Amino acid sequence: MQAQRQGLLSTLEEHGWRIVSHEEQLQWWADEMWLIESTWSPVGRLAYVTFLVDPQSQRDRKKGENVWAIMASSTKPESMWTRNDKFTMTMNRGWKESLPAFLEYLASLAIG
Repeated sequence: MQAQRQGLLSTLEEHGWRIVSHEEQLQWWADEMWLIESTWSPVGRLAYVTFLVDPQSQRDRKKGENVWAIMASSTKPESMWTRNDKFTMTMNRGWKESLPAFLEYLASLAIG
């Protein structure tokens, strides 16, 4: 998962996003959550990127284990099953092919 995390971070930076804050002490279903901000026009656009834990995994796992997807949303998600205003992308083999759609979704978000 570390390679995907770093690849995602690099891609976000290359496309005008930076991490504003980073949370790790979350509910079982979220391994990590980033609040990101656009550095490209329109500057200051905010979005959340949440690393989702496989719901079938054991609860006593190590950080970074059993992450199956990332979710982008305009508001801080209250659960992994948030239905409105989100985009979920699996982090399995071939995840890089989904990055253009993920980035397009982020570009459409605007909060605050």
